[in-house]
Amino acid sequence: MFEFLCKTFIKDYENTENSEVRERYGSFFSLFSILCNILMVIMKLIISYISNSISIRADALNNLSDVGSNLATLIGFRLSNKSPDADHPYGHGRMEYVSGLIVSFLILLVAFQAVKEALIKILYPQDLNFTYSTLAVLIISIAIKLLMAYVNGKAARMIDSETLKAASQDSLNDSLMTLAALVSVIFFRFSGINIDAYVGFAVSLFVLKAGIGIFREVLDTILGKAPDPKLIKQIEEDIMKHYNVLGIHDLILHDYGPSHRFMSLHAEVDASIPIMETHDMIDNIEKEIQEKYHILTSIHMDPIDTSDELAKVLKEKVRDKIREINESYNIHDFRLVKGNTHSNLIFDVLIPAEDHISSEVLKKQISEKVMEIDPSYRTVVTIDHSFV
Repeated sequence: MFEFLCKTFIKDYENTENSEVRERYGSFFSLFSILCNILMVIMKLIISYISNSISIRADALNNLSDVGSNLATLIGFRLSNKSPDADHPYGHGRMEYVSGLIVSFLILLVAFQAVKEALIKILYPQDLNFTYSTLAVLIISIAIKLLMAYVNGKAARMIDSETLKAASQDSLNDSLMTLAALVSVIFFRFSGINIDAYVGFAVSLFVLKAGIGIFREVLDTILGKAPDPKLIKQIEEDIMKHYNVLGIHDLILHDYGPSHRFMSLHAEVDASIPIMETHDMIDNIEKEIQEKYHILTSIHMDPIDTSDELAKVLKEKVRDKIREINESYNIHDFRLVKGNTHSNLIFDVLIPAEDHISSEVLKKQISEKVMEIDPSYRTVVTIDHSFV
């Protein structure tokens, strides 16, 4: 079903890294969801008044809000693919994240409304009216919503879209709400006991929890969450395969929306190799990352004197001393400047982002540890926080 829809309605559907193809995916499945939701709103409103079911009516209103969220998703995909301009030189890719945030707000709004209506029905219960047409509509609605959850979820994975992921979760929530309504109606038919409001209340709380989860996930993306560790590891491995790269550090990945990512990093290189040769290698690495990961990359070269054997030995000794302070600390850009009365050890210390130790306190601890190697050594330290 999913592959048939993609082949039929999405041009060049296999090229999911292309921003225009991503827009086609988002636009098509948003329109598909809008049509499905409008159909269900009409069916459920009619049945809710026939059966006098608060859970079915709440479900219909939920589907109506889904139309609004689908429209937000559609607009988000359209705007996110706009070309960069003078005011937005990095493009408009984050509009997709904004639309995902709107979807999560609408989920929360519907959940609160459903909780309110369920509580009113618990305090002032009303009888249900069982009809086989009610059963038919509810079963059809569950099937449609599960289909929407499936196609949106698969599309979300194919184009790595938080917005379609939210739409998929929303459809799954809706199918559970409809299933709850179906259970209530069947239970009333055979027992005569009306549990509709209680079931609606329980499902509303579940949807509220799911909405909060979606909101937090999309908000994390907008605020700038850490990139996927697997992606960073793969990029590092690809860079380290090049013959003159001795190490990398200060890697920063900026996310301006899917297909709008920018990365900068420092690469330590052998200073003895001609600079033009090294520069050509760096250019090739930047092109490879752009082609493989679709990330525009800028690499700064840090030349390392590999002929200084004392500096090599001292670097390892200093690294060991610093790890006595904290095993997660590391060093880079290590240089030795020799003098008659003392020698300066110049280096950067990389600490985890969540480590809030005072820079001055840490520098003092490092100085004391290094002087244990030799009292004539002085440290010139820069403290860096990890961005990955």
